[in-house]
Amino acid sequence: MFNNLPPALKNILIIMVLGAMAQTALPKVGIDPTTWYLFYPDSNDFRIWQLITHIFCHGSFSHILFNGIALFSFGMVVEYRLGTSKFLQLFFFSGLGAVLLHYMYTAYQIESFSGSFFPNKMFGTNVPYPPMLGASGALYGVMTAFAVLYPNESMIFLFIPYPIKAKYLVPIIVGIDVIMGFVDLESDNIAHFAHIGGALFGLIIVKIWQKGWLK
Repeated sequence: MFNNLPPALKNILIIMVLGAMAQTALPKVGIDPTTWYLFYPDSNDFRIWQLITHIFCHGSFSHILFNGIALFSFGMVVEYRLGTSKFLQLFFFSGLGAVLLHYMYTAYQIESFSGSFFPNKMFGTNVPYPPMLGASGALYGVMTAFAVLYPNESMIFLFIPYPIKAKYLVPIIVGIDVIMGFVDLESDNIAHFAHIGGALFGLIIVKIWQKGWLK
């Protein structure tokens, strides 16, 4: 089955697995893989390449397993429908859209308690910033594209045995992220606004292609 995967999806999954292996192996030889994670630009740990590399790093085995299975499920159909070039554009622009909304929400939180969007650079403080990592934002873009392209396709979600059409299921999933994002539980380390940003950009991109605004 793996040999039948379209090329972009196959290589993305391979890089995700290699990234997970590197996260485990590199600390043993004195290399810190957190330089690949995405930090807020005000952080001393921020590097420009993190805008891409964070997509291929994950926080746990369950994290990469869920993202890998979901990307496999949605991505194969979407890439066959859009073609490899457009699928790659969808994936990476959705990932960058996830970064944008995550940064905007982070900036709002920081400004609310420090009075500045960049307190470390403005005031010489040492505010610590937790990193973001994972392909979830890009995945949400692909998942949303699937719902737009195949709205009436029935799907089974996690432990819900009853099939739900994609045009209802995907908005429900994104809606849960909206609620959880604003609830902002201290124990919740999920970047919900990154998920929302990925879904939003995926929707915009596919709608633009459908309308034929960009040839």
